[in-house]
Amino acid sequence: MNHVVGNKTFRGLSYLFSQLPKSEKWLHVITMTWVIYQIVTAFGMHVQGDTSHTQITSVDELHMYGGLGLMFVGLIFFIVVIHRRRLTDLYPWAFGKFGAIQQDVRALLRWHLPEPQHGGLAATVEGLGLLALFLAIFTGAWWFVLFAKGSALAPDFLSFHKTAVGAIEVYVYGHGIFALLHLATWWRR
Repeated sequence: MNHVVGNKTFRGLSYLFSQLPKSEKWLHVITMTWVIYQIVTAFGMHVQGDTSHTQITSVDELHMYGGLGLMFVGLIFFIVVIHRRRLTDLYPWAFGKFGAIQQDVRALLRWHLPEPQHGGLAATVEGLGLLALFLAIFTGAWWFVLFAKGSALAPDFLSFHKTAVGAIEVYVYGHGIFALLHLATWWRR
């Protein structure tokens, strides 16, 4: 019985990623796994605005260097996504295009999960996730550089970074919930 459930779950996960090119599927998995790793290591950190270099722990270093690595993976992921989509698909609101988003919201209000479309809710959420990811990465990278130089601005960037991380955490949880909803809808079919 467990083999049947496991096999169906694997087919369901394949369904969730069915519309993505293979390279993007792997980059998505790598990026999400890395982001979750960063969130988990952040729970073990105790860095504050007045933390000195000598107070940095190995968990802090794992998180900081992991974030620098995520910057490169995130950039590759963004380039691959932009190669497949247009900026107007990911950020239609920035171009004054709300039609597809409105259609998707109407579908949700009728308790239907909308199908992905150009400039729709799914694409917009993907674009917002990429913005949240880069906001967290770049504020963390700037903090790291300023902290290493002993700059008085380092505590401010640490504060910006912690706020930005809140956005990516909300995105990860929301993204996961919607993935589970899509999986449940597929499972019922």
